[in-house]
Amino acid sequence: MDRPLAEFVDMLRYSDVPVSIGEALDAGRTIELLGYEDRDLLKAALSQVMAKTIDEMESFDRCFDEFFTSNVKLDLEDQSLGEEEANEDDDPFSDENSSLATLEDMDSPPPTGGSGEGSGGGTGSCDVEDGGQGSGDSAPRSLTDMLEEGDRTALTMAMTEAADRANLSGIVLMTQRGLFSRRIMEEMGLSDVTQEISRRRREGDEEGAGNLSGRLDILFDAVRDMVERQLALTADGKSTQFRQDVLKKVKLSNVENRDFRLMREMVRRMAKRLTDMNSRVKKVKNRGHLDIRKTMRRNVAYDGILFETHWKQKEKDRPKVLAVCDVSGSVASVARFLLLFLYSMNEVLPKVRSFAFSGTLGEITDLFDRYGPEEAVPEAIEQFGGRSTDYGRAMEDFKDLVFDEIDNRTTVIILGDGRSNGADPRTDILKDIKTRAKRVIWLNPERKSVWGTGDSEMLKIAPYCTKAEVCNSLNKLELVIRDLLKTSS
Repeated sequence: MDRPLAEFVDMLRYSDVPVSIGEALDAGRTIELLGYEDRDLLKAALSQVMAKTIDEMESFDRCFDEFFTSNVKLDLEDQSLGEEEANEDDDPFSDENSSLATLEDMDSPPPTGGSGEGSGGGTGSCDVEDGGQGSGDSAPRSLTDMLEEGDRTALTMAMTEAADRANLSGIVLMTQRGLFSRRIMEEMGLSDVTQEISRRRREGDEEGAGNLSGRLDILFDAVRDMVERQLALTADGKSTQFRQDVLKKVKLSNVENRDFRLMREMVRRMAKRLTDMNSRVKKVKNRGHLDIRKTMRRNVAYDGILFETHWKQKEKDRPKVLAVCDVSGSVASVARFLLLFLYSMNEVLPKVRSFAFSGTLGEITDLFDRYGPEEAVPEAIEQFGGRSTDYGRAMEDFKDLVFDEIDNRTTVIILGDGRSNGADPRTDILKDIKTRAKRVIWLNPERKSVWGTGDSEMLKIAPYCTKAEVCNSLNKLELVIRDLLKTSS
C-alpha cells in the first residue's frame, strides 16, 4: 500500500468509517488499476470498496474531497518567476495556497514539469514529473542553492520529503503547528541557510544576506501552509482519538460534564467489543470431546459412516451479577460508568441487578428497565445519594433483600471507597456473602496508599473479598469486566 492511500485510510478511520485490512488491500488494487489521474472515477471506485452505509458514504465523500484536493499544484509550463504578478490568480502558490509564489525576484527561470492532482494530501504531497530540475545535476542540492535558483519544483519535493521525515501526518493539536514547521525546515537544511546568511553579513554582503533571508521567510510561510493543511485534514479525527485516549486514563471523578457524552459512547464501544469477544465460537481445539452417542444417532441414515460429528461443549456460564454502588460524593461518577458498562453488555450479562446506597440501600434495577442506563443513574443518585455514608447499614439492607438468592453462580461487585464515617462496616455480613457467592469484587476509586487512613475501613474489608482493586478510570473498568467475563466462561 502506498503512503497516500495509507494516510487516506487513516483519515477515514478517524472519521468513523471503519476500513478493514481487506478493504484497504482492495483499495490498493483499485488504485493499481485506475491510478490517480481520473479523480471522479477513482472516487466512485474507492467508495464502492470502502463505504458500506449511507452515513459512511457521506463521510467518505467529505474525506475524499478534502484529502485529494489539498495538494500543491505545479503547473509551471509557460510561466517564469518574473511573470508572477501577471499570473498571480493562476499560480497555485498564491494567497491561501502558498507564499512561494512571491519569489518573483529570483533570477533563474523555473524548471518545466508536469503535475497531476497528486496521490494524497496528507503532507501536501504531489506527483511531480521531472522536467529538468535546475541544472539537471543528480547530486543532492542544498537548500541555499534551491532558494538562490528559485527552483520551486525542487523546493516542493524537498518540503514533502522533509514532512515525511518529520512525521507531519502525526500532528494532532493546533499548538503543534510551530513545532512541526520548525522540524520540517530543519530537515530541509535550515541551519545551512542561516549560517550562509550570517557569513554574508560578516563579509558585508547585506544585499545578498537580505535576499536570501527574504526567500527563507517565504519558504517558512509555505511550510506553515503545508502544516495547516495537514492539520485541517485530520485534526478533528485525531484530536477526538487523542482525547479518547486521555479520557480512558483520567480519573472518572475528574471528568467534566462536557465529556460525558463522549465517555458514554466510549463505554458503549468497549462493551460491544467485550461482548463480541465473549460471543465468538470457540476454536476447534476448544470444541470439547466427541459425543459418541449423539454422533452415532446422527449418522444412522449413512449406515454408520461418520459424516456428521457432535462435540460435547461446556456451556458458557452467564453469571448473575449483583452490583452494589456507593453513590455519595466522587464515588457516584465511577458508579455511573460501572452501571452503564454492565447494562451495555446485556447480551453476555443478562442477569444484572443493581443497588445504590449512601445511607440506606435500595434496588434500582427497575429504574434501568424503565429508563435505560443513561437516565436511570441520575435518578438513582437522586433517590439514594446525598446522605452520610454508612456501609454497615448498607450491608444489613443488602442481606435483607437478596441474601437468600446468592449462590455459587453469583458475582457480587461492590463499588465504594470504604469510608463509613466511623460506623461498623459489618464485615461479618460481607464474610457470609463471600461464603455463598462465586466471588466478591470490591472496586475502590482511591489509591491503595490511602486505604486504612482516616475513616477508611478498606484494610478490614479487603480480607473478605475475592478481589479488592483500585478502579477509577475507564481502562480499569474495562479490565474488571474483561476479567469477569473470562472467569465466567
